[in-house]
This record gives sequence, structure tokens and C-alpha cells, in this order.
Amino acid sequence: MNFSEQPVSTRWTALTHQGKKLAEVWFKPEGEPFVLAFRVPQSSFQNPHVSQLLTLESLLKAVGIAREEVESWRLGSVCHDGQSGANPELKQPLPGPAPGVARLEVYVCIRQPLQVVAPEETPQTKIPSTKEQDTVTRWSAILGLEASIDGLRMAVEGVRAELESAWKKPLSPEERLHALRADVHQWTKAKARVPFTLPKVREFVHRATWVIGTPERKKLGELFKNLLEQNIPLPEMDRLPNELENLLKDLQILSSQGNAVYQECKNVSAEMQGALTRLKNNASTSACRNRNAGRAGGKFLKDVRRWTTGNS
Repeated sequence: MNFSEQPVSTRWTALTHQGKKLAEVWFKPEGEPFVLAFRVPQSSFQNPHVSQLLTLESLLKAVGIAREEVESWRLGSVCHDGQSGANPELKQPLPGPAPGVARLEVYVCIRQPLQVVAPEETPQTKIPSTKEQDTVTRWSAILGLEASIDGLRMAVEGVRAELESAWKKPLSPEERLHALRADVHQWTKAKARVPFTLPKVREFVHRATWVIGTPERKKLGELFKNLLEQNIPLPEMDRLPNELENLLKDLQILSSQGNAVYQECKNVSAEMQGALTRLKNNASTSACRNRNAGRAGGKFLKDVRRWTTGNS
């Protein structure tokens, strides 16, 4: 397969195994001529037998690309060197997406064919191939991180809804009557963490929503488009790698923040749910014990009245 002749995708194309969709592929996302993207849904990793087949090498074979053509690939914020197809991780099963994330996304940079520069071209206006390849690799890493952050944003918004629902859930009158004081204390203590967690959620969701729309990001997108068209001025070309690196670092920090916020939300939610479950169980046991004690006391009084009446 000549990747440069592959048309740009207009939609995700399904990759199937035994009639079932395992993954999807998109050729040349954002018009990048030597990049393709795979996304694998969470459900494909739930079958242990199938998940062992989900390697990057098998996905590439499914679209007619040999592993030797891989320049590099990115999973989340981690970039891997293709090593001309010798990297053993190409044959290793892909890791499943993080809990609450709908799918795993992989961005692959394909090795570019060597191009012959016409003699009449001015050497100073030709972008060195190594610099161009490095720039393409960084840009594909940025796109991969942006997609990962967007998936993380959706996961954080989902756990925020779960957190707020548990936070606002009231006790029933019977639970308030029979709940143990220690259980109420633990439940209240767990709920007290929520007001400190929600602002972090809102901040991350806001940053993750607007990260692609900033003027700096739009400018870099335009510069990269000009780079692919060999139409970028040399002064801007010299600045582009540093600007891409700075954006990549900012996205890595944002991704780390999102993962930390997600884990904190899950921990707070689990703590509240655990405390509430204990409270409900103990309150139910206490209510049942009180009802049984009331029946026993009532029967004793009836027996006393009956004995007293009989004796008189």
C-alpha cells in the first residue's frame, strides 16, 4: 500500500474480526499526509481472547501497512519510536483505556519517502527532512493528547454527575431515626470533601473544552498546514519546534491534572457510597431490632395483665 496515495478519510472505517467490529481507522486526520489514527472501544478489551489480538501490528496489517513503515506512534502522552519495525512493543497487546474512558486512541506517524530536490530549488527554502519529520511527530503527539484530554473531559463530567447525585441524596425519615451516630458522622465527613472537589472539576472541564480553541493553538495549526504545503517562512519554521514543544508540555500537564481530578472524584464518590451503605445497613438492623423488642415488650405486658386478672 502506498500511503501517500491513500485518500483522506471522511468518516471512521470499521475494522472487524469474525464479523464483529473491534476498532476503527481514520486516514490522514486534520489533513496530515503521513498520519493515521486508530480508536478501539472499551468493549473490545473486555474479551480476554480478543484483547490479546489487539496489537498495533495487527491493526496496521488490517489496513495494509507493514510495521517497517512506522516512524513512531503515540498512546496518550507517551511516544514510541518505530525503530524501523524492530520495536517489540508493536507486537504487544494494546493497553485498555482508563476507567470511564470510552475508547483507546492511537496515532501513528508513517515514515515518509525520500524526495529528490530539483537542482533549481534554493536550498535555504527547502525544509530539512529530519526537522520536518520531527515536527510531524510532535504534531501527531499533540493531536493524540488533545483527543485523550477530550475523552478524559467526558469521563470527568460523568463522574461529576455521579458525585453530585450522591452528595445531594437525602436520608429517609426511618434512616434518620435509626442511623447510628458514628455512621452519620462518617457519611457527613465524606460529603464535606465534595465542595472542595467540584471547583477542580469545573476548572479542568473549562480548560479541556477551550484548549483547542485558543488563538495560540489555531496559529500553530495554520503554521503546520503551511509546513505541509512547503509554504512556511524560515523564521517561523525555526520557532515552530519550540512552540510545538511548549504546547505539548502544556497538554501533558493538563492531562495529568485531568487524571488527578478524575481519581479524586472517584475516591470521594466511593467513600460517600461506602459510608451511606454502612449507614443504611446499620439503620435497617437497628430498626428491625427495635421492632422486635417492641413486640416482645407488648407480649410481656399482655401476659402480665392476663396473669393479674386470673389471680384476682
